[in-house]
Amino acid sequence: MTEKRLPKKSLHSLPPLPRVEEIQARLTAIFPVEFPDRGILVGTMAARVVFVFLYGGFVEGHDRFMRPSYVYLFTEEQAQKTSDAERLEWLSTVNRPGFRAPGKRWYADTSREPIRDDLMRNQLLRMGIMQKCPGYSTTASTPINYISADFAALFSPSLAGEALAATIQAWSARHLGQATRQRMILKAQGISAKSDDLLVELPDGTRIRIAAGPSSLIAKDLIEQFAHRHLESPALLWLSASDKKSLPQFAELSASVGLKFDLNAELPDVIFADLKEPIRILFCEIVATDGPVTETRKQALLAIVNQSQIPQNAVDFLTAFEDREAAAFRKTFSQIAVDSLVWFRTEPHLLVVLSTANRKALAPSQIE
Repeated sequence: MTEKRLPKKSLHSLPPLPRVEEIQARLTAIFPVEFPDRGILVGTMAARVVFVFLYGGFVEGHDRFMRPSYVYLFTEEQAQKTSDAERLEWLSTVNRPGFRAPGKRWYADTSREPIRDDLMRNQLLRMGIMQKCPGYSTTASTPINYISADFAALFSPSLAGEALAATIQAWSARHLGQATRQRMILKAQGISAKSDDLLVELPDGTRIRIAAGPSSLIAKDLIEQFAHRHLESPALLWLSASDKKSLPQFAELSASVGLKFDLNAELPDVIFADLKEPIRILFCEIVATDGPVTETRKQALLAIVNQSQIPQNAVDFLTAFEDREAAAFRKTFSQIAVDSLVWFRTEPHLLVVLSTANRKALAPSQIE
């Protein structure tokens, strides 16, 4: 494929240039704590990448373009040269073969992939913050990257206080997808819902009240969201957070489908039945801090099954987390038992299958 010629560089004025620290502070406002995959978007590396975009005026409409090497070859000394004349001088030489700005580099060559792939390609480009000139391959060495004008405007020193907050809110409404905004809202609800008891609607339409807390919030959505999305005919057989008056109800219902257990035993947090033909039982552990379905825990739960009238091949296991970015998920993922499921409260449509089966042996619905 023949690469297109880049537009001729213009003499547009350079955009205002905040300090790296100010850029990072604004990134934390643009991507609040509820934002998925936030860490890489609000760190020093992200602030420096945005700084270089602004430093060289690599902004939509300015006919200037950069490549990732501009960032990892940038130096602390160059960052101190902030006058328009110094910035334009850097622009006039940065693309020369072998050019190196004077001073100590921000990054070593080993940082190329995190800057280029993890941040610029997988985050900024995916969200439309960074854009590419059309007609170039992703591996082209030609400078082809720039940031959108409305994102660059979020860093204008003239914006502050309520005006800055309103501009950020408007940008978010225009550029963040519905799924992302929903995930942020759900995570925010997880913070605000801790003070009061939660009312949980069971699959049969009845309601129970459980004490608030991170685990309880996951349990509530596991029952109200997961069950209706991923089970054909759901029934709740057990909820460890329920009060004692509800325990006989669950024990009786469990016995009616052949599952018998000792109420004093170490039971899972939630047990579902999918009342299709043939019936299936789902043991669920909720992890706010620790306690996934490990291989050891799986065998302990199977011991309950062996005492019942339920065959082992009719039983599934699931570990429920708050979010893919939750510390509990990152901490315990490697411990989760194979041939089990993983579900996230903030992405109720998503179901992760940890399967030892050959891909060809999986049902199409499991691999699409």
